[in-house]
Amino acid sequence: MTREELKEHCKKQVEGCEMWARHSGEEPHGRVYEEHKLILELLEQESVLDNIRAEIKWKYRIVLKDTPKDDWAVRWNECIDEVLEVIDKYKPESESK
Repeated sequence: MTREELKEHCKKQVEGCEMWARHSGEEPHGRVYEEHKLILELLEQESVLDNIRAEIKWKYRIVLKDTPKDDWAVRWNECIDEVLEVIDKYKPESESK
């Protein structure tokens, strides 16, 4: 099963649970519902990590090239600060407070 197939399967399961809950006049709940919602969240988080990885690679294709050896520590610390800014940009709102 591919990631996209898994994502579609989970969406169908969640939609089915939500439809059943509406029909019963309840809020969606249960193990199947919770597990598939969690899988969808994890799949989304992974795509965010892919975005972070891509942005960092783009910014630091050549991190220390043409930097004199005496300035490596300073340049490295600047790079780390910038990488942390990229990571913070993708943090969920609840984590950034």
